[in-house]
Amino acid sequence: MRKKIIAQLLAFVMAAALLSGCSNGAQQTETTTEKQEEAVTTEEAATLEDAGTSEEAVTTKDSSEAESTGDTADSYVCQLIGTVTDGGQVVSALTIDFGEAKKVTGVDLDTFTVHATASTAAFREGTELESYGDYDIDRTIVKTEDGQKVTLYFNMGEGATLAYTSGSRNYPADLTYTITQNKPVTLTAADGTVLDEAYMAAFTCDNTVQDPETAKFTAVTVEDGINYQFYDAGSDKLVVWFHGNGEGDLMQSGNNVAQMLANRGTVAWATDEFQTILGGASVMAFQAPDTWYYAQKDGLLDKAAEEILAAAEEHGISPDKIIASGCSAGGYMTTRMIIAHPDLFQAAIINCPAYNVATDRGGETPTDEELTAVKESGVPIWLVQGRTDSVVTTEECSQRLFNILTEGAEISETAVSQELEQYSDFTTYETADGKYKLSLYDTTEEDKLRFAEDYDQNGEWEEVQYSSHFSWIYSLLNNPQAADGTKVVDWAAGFVK
Repeated sequence: MRKKIIAQLLAFVMAAALLSGCSNGAQQTETTTEKQEEAVTTEEAATLEDAGTSEEAVTTKDSSEAESTGDTADSYVCQLIGTVTDGGQVVSALTIDFGEAKKVTGVDLDTFTVHATASTAAFREGTELESYGDYDIDRTIVKTEDGQKVTLYFNMGEGATLAYTSGSRNYPADLTYTITQNKPVTLTAADGTVLDEAYMAAFTCDNTVQDPETAKFTAVTVEDGINYQFYDAGSDKLVVWFHGNGEGDLMQSGNNVAQMLANRGTVAWATDEFQTILGGASVMAFQAPDTWYYAQKDGLLDKAAEEILAAAEEHGISPDKIIASGCSAGGYMTTRMIIAHPDLFQAAIINCPAYNVATDRGGETPTDEELTAVKESGVPIWLVQGRTDSVVTTEECSQRLFNILTEGAEISETAVSQELEQYSDFTTYETADGKYKLSLYDTTEEDKLRFAEDYDQNGEWEEVQYSSHFSWIYSLLNNPQAADGTKVVDWAAGFVK
């Protein structure tokens, strides 16, 4: 494997590591600007089918090119393909459908130029909001495929479909993709007969994004409630995901997608891997109307519990087969839910819970008595965080809860060296009965966590360093491990099978 250390994946793409104990980042590193300190940022990834409202991009060939194939260039439709990466959804590829009767060969990295813009200007009009994630770039094409459908693959360190704003929220950007053919290709019939050895054409794109993972989910709008995305596995089990602060709604837009696109916190649970481990489980991913820090003030704890139980009844889910997971502000929300509704969840995976910043952000930092109530609930809990966390202090957050949960108990300590050299090593602390666990990931001298990514889509792992706050990425990779080798998702599944 070749190893490449990327300290910054695009300056604008990694807009900021959040001091708000919240959001998820899309290919980002920390910046020093105060505006970007409050949340995880993003040049992230992905629009929903209804998020691509930007104008159609059309490229036509000039008159000299037109003479080679006729007065009018043939026109073909392009489709944007999205992938939710650890850093958020990006436009990872583009396909051009030349039709069943035609094939194209001779496409290389220079055949096309793909220009992309992402803009939140229409949404921000009339406000004082700024965007740290809008862009105007030529996409980097890293490989191509010929055929009836030509596919252009892009570097996934760019091309996010969410933009992080000064409102401390990620918002779906309007995308405009323009495709220009730079040189001829060979056009053949399906049987291989050459139709044109120097073929030029025109291309259109409606700028919607097809993503097979997000397509599994259905958006649910709840009047005077909390909107959510739902994956129906047709099973009697349910996973509830509480997103970070940067994925809450902004200015009552009702977008109900940022929690699905900003990282893999929603879609990972619906993957074949996780579904196999869980024995099939539906997934419910809420979007906070604003922020989870308002959970008590705005009555979100009872609303969320009511909607979870209503979904369980509607979809044939057993009330005693529900598990929860959340990150940052969502870890705070998960904890608050256990305190308020101690019988709702059978187990919880809590990532970098943002306790210490809650009061400053409109919530209430849990008291020792409240965290003791988490222990009294009897809910098994696995906590995950960076050994140091530049956004929410590890000692005041996951370590604090773990100490209260395990007071007086004997704790074992297991150091784990990663199989992939690009990953951060970690240590898991746990009680003898396996009920409470804490996995702390080693951070670098620059206070970052290390991850293995393949953003250039060449099949080789590269090292990417993200904020020390982004420990949820490891949970969503089912990476944290106990002394006996049990992984975190397998552990949670054991309480609902």
